[in-house]
Amino acid sequence: MDHQVLEEISITLNADARNYTVFLQCLEVPLSGAAGKEAIIKMALGAEATLGGIQVVEKASVWPIIKEALFYAGDDGAGPAAATIKSEKLFALMGVLEDEVRDLVGAASTSESFWLQDGHPAYPVFWDFAFLFTRNASASILIGSSSD
Repeated sequence: MDHQVLEEISITLNADARNYTVFLQCLEVPLSGAAGKEAIIKMALGAEATLGGIQVVEKASVWPIIKEALFYAGDDGAGPAAATIKSEKLFALMGVLEDEVRDLVGAASTSESFWLQDGHPAYPVFWDFAFLFTRNASASILIGSSSD
């Protein structure tokens, strides 16, 4: 996945936001042998990352979950700028991200959503998502959250 598009979406959503910060990251982990899911998550996110739960997710539901989170409008006290949510720039970036997520999900042999009990790389307040995609020799973690 192109990390640049995740960074651009974060920068765009954070610009002129009120009490609102977006965190997006995609991490790749090479797999050797039969690494457990918690071990994969710790390799990607650090030893303090403690898996709270994990479940298989239908591939078709991954993008709608991400899209709903990233188009979060907030309220008067916190959230992205209203003009940003409606901007052509954000819609264009989201189109690129949708294609990349589709490719990532399509290449995965398993798709799972998970949550962290401890060790989240950014403190989630308004929304968060975390996905683990595995393939033969590697795994990808796509994680995002927003905080105040």
